[in-house]
Amino acid sequence: MYPDSHEIHTRKILTEIETGQQVTQRGLSRELGIALGLTNLLIRRVVKKGWVKVVNIKPNRVSYLITPAGITEKARITKAYFENTARLYSETRDRIRESFDLLSAAWDANGYPDKRIVFYGAGEVAEIGFISLQGTDLSLVGVVDDARVTPFFGFAPHRPEDLRPTELSGVPFDRLVVMSFRKAEQIRPRLDAIGFPAERVFWI
Repeated sequence: MYPDSHEIHTRKILTEIETGQQVTQRGLSRELGIALGLTNLLIRRVVKKGWVKVVNIKPNRVSYLITPAGITEKARITKAYFENTARLYSETRDRIRESFDLLSAAWDANGYPDKRIVFYGAGEVAEIGFISLQGTDLSLVGVVDDARVTPFFGFAPHRPEDLRPTELSGVPFDRLVVMSFRKAEQIRPRLDAIGFPAERVFWI
């Protein structure tokens, strides 16, 4: 069973409290990126479940202590979280590898014989894609990303404006592979705006 968002927030709350440092609901709200009201609700829930104990320090100040039951619950959620992460990684890797196999099988013989490709996107999906490339006959020669500035496995990321129909900053390639599932619809108009030919784009 996959942990839901509340369980993930609960895991973070239990982790913060387990450090033994003074935590506040407002601080947890900022750390989790959720509303203060939801943080308050989650705190009350873990206290009611017996996972956290509230200790009064001053009339207007409390401290939170994790209980043995809370440590056990955090371990359970953590285990489910990592099992889910591993499964998602495996599913994503298999999907990308299948897409690469399709791209290779349908390769136009008039293109570059070493099947030179450029990634559009340098996020987590692209990182899994880079690993999935190993063992294929596709050759990555460049990376395009809208925001990334740090190297991507040794490749300096380029901006979309650096793209030309057959080259990226002077480096020839044959297919632009969009390495994103969720942002694909945002990328399409950007490619249209720079006039990149749709027939040279492969959507993962």
